[in-house]
Amino acid sequence: MKRFILKLLLIAVIVISVDNVLALIVQHFYKTTTTTDEYKINEVTYKVNSPILFMGSSRCHHHYVPKIIGDALNTEVYNAGLWGMRNIYFQYSLLNNILERYTPKTIFLEIHPIDYLHTPFSDIETMGVLTPFINYSPGCDELLKKAELYYKNQISHLYRYNSQFPNIIAGNISQRTNPEDKGLKPLTGQLDVKAGEVKPEQFPFPPDKEKLKYFQRFIDECKKRKIKLVFIFSPMFAVDKHTNLFDIPASIAKKNDIPFINHYNLEGITNHP
Repeated sequence: MKRFILKLLLIAVIVISVDNVLALIVQHFYKTTTTTDEYKINEVTYKVNSPILFMGSSRCHHHYVPKIIGDALNTEVYNAGLWGMRNIYFQYSLLNNILERYTPKTIFLEIHPIDYLHTPFSDIETMGVLTPFINYSPGCDELLKKAELYYKNQISHLYRYNSQFPNIIAGNISQRTNPEDKGLKPLTGQLDVKAGEVKPEQFPFPPDKEKLKYFQRFIDECKKRKIKLVFIFSPMFAVDKHTNLFDIPASIAKKNDIPFINHYNLEGITNHP
């Protein structure tokens, strides 16, 4: 029995050691990959020192051009937006990771209904891509635990990169991101539609109390660090002129004395293909 237990312990030590060694190798290539998500998360976590930071999901990721804004303001700007349903859980966690290293002077947060409504397909699962940053910041760890991702990734360090292996490999084989774009992922082209053919997006969902809690905590963290926070909303092609979609963020902005630049219905862009 004693010999069996010793063999079992030896196997456990070998498995843990192999897991840790392989995780260190994968971590190295994770930090050097140029695939969009991993590249941008690494940049803002470890390198970027821009006084002005844009944060948000894909609408931020594609819309705000750091070079133009930086030239106008005579300062460095970085676009930390990422495509996909990157709601307030992800944004709050990423903010905490960023603040472990440096403090931006101004953050423009591109808001979206996924940040404050109980929308489907956009809940705590958005935290999955941040498992490589376990134990990096208390704020990120808190939400990884809430997402039930923390402890199983503590057992296996290699498992933290499980869903990102294809991106890690692809982004090390070829250049997927242009550093000169400062985080922007430009999209070009023309919609093959006419005004009136596309219906406005509808969000018939109730407020999400848990998301609203972290929305406020994002604001409070910026206040604590004396970061100027600005809410923004990008233009849409098709709009509902009678929408109440912005009642909640407008109320939060007013309560916290935060500017809210709402370009939902912007002349010259709305209805323009």
